[in-house]
Amino acid sequence: MQQNWNVLSTHSVPESQRAAYWIDAICSTYVLLDCEPSDELPLFGDIQSSRLGILDFTHLRSNVKRVRRTERQINKGGDDYCMVQIQREGKSAVIQDGRTAVVNPGDFVLYESTRPYELILGESGHDVFVMRVPRAQLEAHVCNLEELTATTVSGGDAAGHLLSIIVETLVLDIDKLQPSSTVGVSDAITNVVAAGLRGLPGANVRKPSTLQAYHIARVKAYVLDNLRDPELTIHSVARAMKMSPDHLSRLFRAESVPLSRMIWRMRLEGCRRDLTDPRLAERGISHVAFSWGFNNATHFSRSFRDEYGVSPREWRDSNCQHATSSRSWKGQALRSEATA
Repeated sequence: MQQNWNVLSTHSVPESQRAAYWIDAICSTYVLLDCEPSDELPLFGDIQSSRLGILDFTHLRSNVKRVRRTERQINKGGDDYCMVQIQREGKSAVIQDGRTAVVNPGDFVLYESTRPYELILGESGHDVFVMRVPRAQLEAHVCNLEELTATTVSGGDAAGHLLSIIVETLVLDIDKLQPSSTVGVSDAITNVVAAGLRGLPGANVRKPSTLQAYHIARVKAYVLDNLRDPELTIHSVARAMKMSPDHLSRLFRAESVPLSRMIWRMRLEGCRRDLTDPRLAERGISHVAFSWGFNNATHFSRSFRDEYGVSPREWRDSNCQHATSSRSWKGQALRSEATA
């Protein structure tokens, strides 16, 4: 089955209900947010979304002028996501971590869900692509992410230009993309995003201890290479790195999560990705879990639900139905527009 768009739009919603509808739409698509509509124009908004491997890919058009993510919303919990916004039309300003990025058509910018941010958008309307990617996946390619938020990657740079071309092509051809290809496509997009971010000045900021950064990079590389090994633990990593477990733990105090939680998250994300891969549809859930280093099916299921809010079975079943249900969504949206 092929990939299709899910569509959420204010087009067929009464004007008096549009603000509430749009808040629900963006919160369910991205993370909990507040938004401020234009005072002068009737609110409009349209989100087309599709899942591509590890990426949740959206095409958003709206005239909402301001979007905020607050500490209150962050404290309610949720996943640790990176948002990559590619400006297609209009102009945006992205504010996070004390920085403000002005984003023009063709540029892209990164912001993260675990810290407050604000988007200031052109009132006359804006058109953007937004990709939501688990932080652990992008962090595997780019260090120092907190120094790279709210910093524009120019569409004139090689990586920025290439990302725009890939995304524009994807939008045109997404209906032709086979599910078996989605993981490869999402990985390729993630690599291009990472290449653009690595070219930013913040990616080259010297840390207080170059030696510490070197050891952290060594540890992360070792973990990635051995993630499927059920014997991978803090103690086994420490032995391989020829350092004590206490020293290893101290190294990761400045990181966003402890090493043990990083391993756990990366394994869960690997399972989540495999459970949506049609090539692995015949593999049992326990088999998938064990292939990523888990050794207890009950503990895995509980951990998966704690992280993603659904059981592994519910996640797999919902994604197996995704292509079929998205065809229905698309048909309903087209009929609604035709009769509006």
